[in-house]
Formats: sequence, structure tokens, C-alpha cells
Amino acid sequence: MITDSVREFETERPRLFGLAYRMLGSAQEAEDVVQDAYLRWAGTDRAAVRTPGAWLTTTVTRLCLTVLDSARVRRERYVGPWLPEPVLTSGGRSGRWRARSSARRCPRRCCSCSNG
Repeated sequence: MITDSVREFETERPRLFGLAYRMLGSAQEAEDVVQDAYLRWAGTDRAAVRTPGAWLTTTVTRLCLTVLDSARVRRERYVGPWLPEPVLTSGGRSGRWRARSSARRCPRRCCSCSNG
């Protein structure tokens, strides 16, 4: 049985994930933050929350800032360029899967192309 609080959260989830992903640059960390926000949402007295979307946005933003603060130490030791992970935003297949399927049809045999 889905409660109103779960329904409210699920309607906000895509926007919260997008916010967390843009702040963190990692899909896994963004999903972790959104899950943590849900746990906080589940334990909150919703009678005291006037605007659920604003409360969830604030919570996700603060959680992201905490993650970034702890990630800063890890990233300071990283030597290469720090780029965000690609995330599939449309209904199609991801480019990496297209590259693999086209590599199987490649007529040349080399280390990057496999013909089965």
C-alpha cells in the first residue's frame, strides 16, 4: 500500500536525482543522497512541512554539500581530469551499448573489435 508521503516523494524523485547528480557528478552518489533524503522524509512529521518539494530540495542540497565536503579530500588526491559520469536522460539505449553492438559487426579483427 502506497501512502501519501511515498507518493509525494516519488513525484519529486526525478527532480531530486537531477539536482543531486548536477551537484555531485556521480549517478551512484546522487542515488545514495536521494535514498538518504527519503529516509529522512519518512521520519519527518509531515504536519510541520508546508511545502514538501521545498523541504526535499533543501534536504537533498544539504546532503549533497555534506558529500562534497567529504569528497573534496578524496578528489584532491586524484591526478586526472574530474568529469561527471554520463547518465542516460532519454528513452533510448545508452551510447556505450550502441558502441558494443556496432563493434560486434565490425569487419576488422583487432583488440577493440570482436566478431564473436
